[in-house]
Amino acid sequence: MAYGVENQDGHAIDASEAEAAEVAVGNSSLLPDPRQLLLILWRRIWIFLFVVAAVIAAVLAYTMLTPKRYSASATVLIEPRKGDPIQARETAPADQAPTSDFIDTQILVIDSPQNASAVVRALKLTEDPEFATGVTVPQTIGQSDAERQAARVFEVGQRLRNAVTVRRAGQTALIEITATSLSAGQAARIANEYSNQYLAGIEAAKRATEQQSSAQIDSRLTQLRKDAERADSDLQRYKIAHGLMSAEGATMAEQETSSLNQQIAVARSALAERQGRLAAARRQVTQGGGGSNVASALNSGTIGALRAQEADSSRTLAQLRARYGERHPAIAQEEGRLADIRRQIQLEIDRILSSLEAEVNVAQSGLQSLLASQGQSRAQLAGNAQAQVGYMELDRKATAAKTIYEAFLARSKGTAARDGISDPIASVSAPAVEPTSPSSPNTRLAYLLGSVFAVLAGLLAVAVSEFLDGGIRTKLDVEKRLGARYLGAVPDVESTLGGLRLTESPQDYVVSHPLSTFAESLRSLRAAVTLRGNRRPKIIALTSALPREGKTTTAVSLARTLALSGASTVLVDCDLRRHSASDLLLDGRPGLLADVLGGKTDVETALLRDTATDLQILGISEAPGDGRDLLDPERVSRLLAELRARFEFVVIDTAPVLGIADARAVASQADAVILLARWRSTSLRAADSALDLLLASKAKVVGVALTQVDIRKYASTGHEDLYGYHKKFKGYYVN
Repeated sequence: MAYGVENQDGHAIDASEAEAAEVAVGNSSLLPDPRQLLLILWRRIWIFLFVVAAVIAAVLAYTMLTPKRYSASATVLIEPRKGDPIQARETAPADQAPTSDFIDTQILVIDSPQNASAVVRALKLTEDPEFATGVTVPQTIGQSDAERQAARVFEVGQRLRNAVTVRRAGQTALIEITATSLSAGQAARIANEYSNQYLAGIEAAKRATEQQSSAQIDSRLTQLRKDAERADSDLQRYKIAHGLMSAEGATMAEQETSSLNQQIAVARSALAERQGRLAAARRQVTQGGGGSNVASALNSGTIGALRAQEADSSRTLAQLRARYGERHPAIAQEEGRLADIRRQIQLEIDRILSSLEAEVNVAQSGLQSLLASQGQSRAQLAGNAQAQVGYMELDRKATAAKTIYEAFLARSKGTAARDGISDPIASVSAPAVEPTSPSSPNTRLAYLLGSVFAVLAGLLAVAVSEFLDGGIRTKLDVEKRLGARYLGAVPDVESTLGGLRLTESPQDYVVSHPLSTFAESLRSLRAAVTLRGNRRPKIIALTSALPREGKTTTAVSLARTLALSGASTVLVDCDLRRHSASDLLLDGRPGLLADVLGGKTDVETALLRDTATDLQILGISEAPGDGRDLLDPERVSRLLAELRARFEFVVIDTAPVLGIADARAVASQADAVILLARWRSTSLRAADSALDLLLASKAKVVGVALTQVDIRKYASTGHEDLYGYHKKFKGYYVN
């Protein structure tokens, strides 16, 4: 929320207006200020370093305590499916690249429990402590030693599979077999043995398949040969018995009929073409134009020449009409010439149509002749049709038997020829070599990622601690998050001494070291309050949200600073219950503020002089025990009116706002109220509540000041404040 402050005329304005008036330097941005981020990091540097050190220590412990493991990889190439080496090169099919499904199948074969068990037997891993330690096989009744040993091999193989990774190399036909072991040599041996056992399994399966295929072909070959010979013998006897002589696989009648069918098809096609052209020509004549757009007419050279003459005559006629008019003798002569040309064109078109009709008649005659010959041939063919049906049945049986026999015979010959020369399905592309460095843990990667994570974790810890820290720290916290005017910061005196110990109280230090950083901060606070606007406030009240926030020390020190500057100043201790200011300055002398407020004595009698300065003190020794409300607005107003007439400045030390109602009553009567907040201790919520209460009581809050600031921390109140540049002004201070 925005909190009230005063303008130059003494009228209240809200903090948003004040902020708009003060934004004379700097530019607003949606991005965070890098300098502000650096300040946050510097304030939390020990948290950052602790988290970074913890993460790096964890990474170092991981790399040192984790057992070193070595990885070796062997590469298997899945060969393309090549053409039959027995066939001629020009007829052999081209090589086919292995499909993804085939390669995935081979990966499953390599990573199968059977292949792992074969590797275990070959390398005797049942005796290797790395893989066999802890493997137990429960013994069952009736189980033989061989079965128990096979079960142990299987269990060790399952453990081995966890140490082996089989994957495809990208989209290639290469399969990588990566084995991991505590021994570099063992890792290479396992990877190589995996590929060797896989290839051995392929060869064994191929030989078994070829042997089984050869046995089946040989057993069927004899029977098929007999069937083919018997079917061919039956066919020849049937042909002789029925007189079905043939030439080139068909009877003479069939050949003649086939030839006539082909000729009839050609004749019908030619007739249909001529009839189509004639019909098209007749439609064009019927539709008008005299057949001038008939395709034959368009392709005629004679008509083309006549068309050229017609166009030339029409052009000449148009020129004559344009030049001489309609009645000129030359026009009539040219019109006659044009009409004669058009008659010749029409005669040529009629001749073309007549020619088309003649072609149709000739085609029809040829087709009729062929149809008559076809009828004779069919009559001749019908005589042996019954016998031909039986012949075809026997022929199909003979052909089928012969085809099956030849296929089996060719396969038998091919199997015998391919024995020992078939192309491999896979081969070892690159055997595994013994690694020279461990693959796990990857120390370089661990250190790199650990360093990055350490920095990120440190920054996260800083962000979390910054988020959880609700205390007011910087000028931006006051102006942006609290919405109040920032009046400055009063440092912790020890933080200004460069490592020296403080031997006196802050209120005494401001007197003994008037040119110190601490004293200068109080003068800056005085200037921030008194040099604003045309009317200088005379009654200045200092309060805080909670106890132990440096309120009394700041009030006493500010009053002494005003007195040292030569201004007549009085300090009024209105914290009736704690009366800390009176305890600091009165040195056991009785404070009579309660008597003044109660009307028992006058102000002149109650005032006491500070022993170190010309400061006047109106203090109190103890709170009244009868519960009287001495600080009601009417009594406070009368007292402050009298003090305003006697002194240039009246500094009031009040009680904390949140717990004591007296503070609001006193603050409502002051010309300017300063709310003090302890640096990094007072929460924003507490300060916000205190400001709400003060504004509700119509107090003239001029802003918020920070107390007990440790200026040894770089720019502890923000780079916008004085202490962001404190080192540049060291020569101006005498601490």
